Parts: sequence; C-alpha cells; structure tokens
Amino acid sequence: MKKLLCISLILFAFACTSDPQKEMEKAIVGEWCNPYTYQSTGELKGFNFKKGGVCESINIPSLELKSWEIKDGYLIVKGFEVTEDGSKAEYATKEKIGQLTTDSLCLVVQEANPRLAFLYLNSKVIKERVNAQK
Repeated sequence: MKKLLCISLILFAFACTSDPQKEMEKAIVGEWCNPYTYQSTGELKGFNFKKGGVCESINIPSLELKSWEIKDGYLIVKGFEVTEDGSKAEYATKEKIGQLTTDSLCLVVQEANPRLAFLYLNSKVIKERVNAQK
C-alpha cells in the first residue's frame, strides 16, 4: 500500500510540474521543412528553430530570420525579408500551432473551421516519407 501511495505521489508531482508551453518549446527545436517543396523540387526549405529562441531559414535567401517564440499556442517568428536589391524590411509571422509532434508541425488558420495553413516535417524524417521528383 505504501509503495502504491509513493508511486501515486510521484506521478502527481510530475503531472503538476509538466508545463505544456515548455514541452512545445522543447519539441519544436530542430529543422522543419516543407514536404511539398521537397516533393516537387528535391530541395529542403524551411526553418531551423534553435534553443534560446534563435531562428534561421533553411535555403530561403529572401528571409533573414532572427528569433522564434511560442506564446499562447502561437508560433511567432521574427526577422527580416530581403528584397532582390538587398534592402530589408521587418518580417514577423504569428501562426496557431494545430499539431506538434516529433515528426510534424501543423500551423492552422483560425476561423470558424480551422484549416491547415502550413505543414512542415522534421528534416530527420522528410526523406523517408516524401519522394522527391527531381
């Protein structure tokens, strides 16, 4: 009986300390690429979300990204958009996270009926799951 009570208390303490925001921040760290671009061109294009809120674009020369954060279930990415003449304009997006797993990141448009706006696959699995048309 004491053993069961001890295990229950440990599980309860773990459940109370689990922070969904922190779990999402841990899960999003890594490289995320667009599967449709990879399928049609064989190129990996997307985002590299690093620890500490640092963000970089992957093979997107028109974006010079600087930071990311998750706030209230939204992914916020900031940086600069670079034009062909080299000038820069502020760039910021705020997209609702519909689903985040170790393999996929789904960002949705929040309307009456949420719909998928962007899908990214973790770069570790994209080549296994998507056939590139080269």
